[in-house]
Amino acid sequence: MVRSPSPVGVRCVDGDPVEFHRRPNRRDSHYLVTEVQERWIEQSRWPFRSVMPIGGDRCRCWRVLARRSDEPHLPAGEFVLRMRSGPGVWDLRWLT
Repeated sequence: MVRSPSPVGVRCVDGDPVEFHRRPNRRDSHYLVTEVQERWIEQSRWPFRSVMPIGGDRCRCWRVLARRSDEPHLPAGEFVLRMRSGPGVWDLRWLT
């Protein structure tokens, strides 16, 4: 079974994500980023090219460790956050 990305709201500081929440908001959906492990840019599945450096046919991605804000004592999970078509349009893949 392929897991499709979940839409998320992300807050960034200095260009990196520092917290995110899954939408629609659920009780267990708010996470605090504890570490950015990797950054990259990948080609989007969108069929058109964009004149913008990020957006359209390119996605900015981060692999992060994050903890649920309401249970900070639990181990951090690994996630991939993707900015799909520009600031404000994100999706999330849960790795662990």
